[in-house]
This record gives sequence, structure tokens and C-alpha cells, in this order.
Amino acid sequence: MTWAPVTLRWPEQSTGWMQQLSAAKDLASGELASTALRLSGLDGMTSTNPGPVGAAAQGVIAAGRAALTEQMGEAPACLVVTPFQSGVGQGRGYQRYLSAPNLVQQLANKLVDVSDASRPEGQQHALCLMFLATRFDQLADSLSRFNALLPMPDLVRTERRARHLSKLETEKWEIPNAGPLPRWQSLPLERCTLLKAAKRSMAGQLAVLESYAADSSPMSDLAALASRKTAQQKGRDQQLADLKALLAGGQQDGSLRARMIGPGTTSDLRRDLLSTEAPGHEWVLCAGALLVGSEKGLSFVRELVGL
Repeated sequence: MTWAPVTLRWPEQSTGWMQQLSAAKDLASGELASTALRLSGLDGMTSTNPGPVGAAAQGVIAAGRAALTEQMGEAPACLVVTPFQSGVGQGRGYQRYLSAPNLVQQLANKLVDVSDASRPEGQQHALCLMFLATRFDQLADSLSRFNALLPMPDLVRTERRARHLSKLETEKWEIPNAGPLPRWQSLPLERCTLLKAAKRSMAGQLAVLESYAADSSPMSDLAALASRKTAQQKGRDQQLADLKALLAGGQQDGSLRARMIGPGTTSDLRRDLLSTEAPGHEWVLCAGALLVGSEKGLSFVRELVGL
């Protein structure tokens, strides 16, 4: 068999199924006018009767919104200290270290850092979190458990970097096994200009017909809406139940330490933070976060960490 010359043309056989859409498209065009007439004929013939749920729920909604705003409407000031920040950790290159006492000292110094315009002021409470580790994988595991519930950008980046450094330590001794070239790979059809234009056109034809296929009577639409609202309520209840079950019966995590201090000014908070002896220097790879705000504003996170 010889090489045949190539002629670019429209794939008639592959797209022959589109001819089956013509009859449905013509029928849909004719239904537009009759649908408008039917809807205009219903004007003044229907009425609605609101149920008693709305009035009964007004008081509960107001109380729930007020409680939600009180607990989560205030964003506490947040300070995150990690070994990988410039001027914080000790060491060279990728290998950076920060022991637990030095971490507490860094957090305390930032409370009275007058050069930081975002430093909190006034009478405040403070919630201090410490993530203790001696290895990069241990630090990444500790941060991943916390970031799954309350991710902070700096802690997420620290988790990612610690995970990569841990993999680097274990994988740098592995010799990769490269197979012979060339290798099989998928054809990137999405990069073809003709195929992209054809896909948009054919998808548009199908979407127009799908809108008519979904046509139904108003009564069935109302019944479907009620079913969806019931299913949605059950789904929300199940989500909350799953979240409570996830946090119920948790085991004590020795790599995560927390303290609640205050109220007081930043100087008072610094003194209280340094008044208690921190974990020792044997924890050579640590990260921490300091949340400063009102007692009510910190109540959700405080209960989340078990204080």
C-alpha cells in the first residue's frame, strides 16, 4: 500500500447524525408561536397561596443570622510564622529550621512590632497555634490535618513545600527508568481549529433541541421544584451531619498545640505568651499561627481546636 495524498474535507460520515435533528428543529420553530399564545391565555387564570412556613421561620431566621454574624462576621487578625520565611528560619538553602521556643519568640515580637501597620490594637484576645515536628514529612502531615479544616495561605504553602522537600529527600536516590523512544500519547484534538469550531456548532444545535426536550407543564414543574427543595434540604442536613461526624470522637494530636490568652493590649498579650514555657528545642521544625480578635470572634476557631 502506498502513501495516499491528503485532501482536507468536512467529515460527512462522522457528522451524518446531525441530519436527524432537522425534523425536531422544524417542529421546535413551529412551537414557539403556539407556546407564547398558551402562556398569554393563562394570564389572570391562576393564583398562588403562600404556606405558613415563611411566617413561622422569620424569627428563627433572624436569630440564626444574628448568631452567624456574631461568630463569623468578624475576621480576626492573623499572623503565620514558618521556617521558610525570609529572616525567620535557620539553615541554608532549602534546609530551613525553626525550633519551638524560637517560634514563640517570633510570634511575641510581632505583637509589638510598631513597623507593621496592620498590627492589632486595643483590648484583644489571642489564640496561638503551634505545629511541632522534627521532620519535613511530619510537619506536612500535621499541617495537612489542620488545613483540611481551616486553611491559611501561608500554612498551605508551608505544607506544600515541606511535602516536596520530604519527597526530595527520599526520591533523590532513585534512578529513573526511561523507556525507549518514541512513546504513545493522546492526540490533542482540542487544539485543532476546525474541530473546535465544529464542536461548538454541533453542541449549539444539540443545546437548542435539549431546551425543547425539557419542556413540561407548569404543574409538573411545580412538583419537580418541591421535590428538589426536599432533596436539597436533606442534602444540607446530611452535609452538616457528615461534618459533625468528621469532627466527633477525634483523637488528641500531640503535634498541634494551642493557647488562648488575653484580654489585653499587644504588650500584655506578648507578656502572657512568653510567660508559659514553650516546648523544647528538640522540636526543630515548627510553624505557628497567632489569631488576634475579640473573644466572640475567636469562639468558632477556639472550639474547633478544643479549647
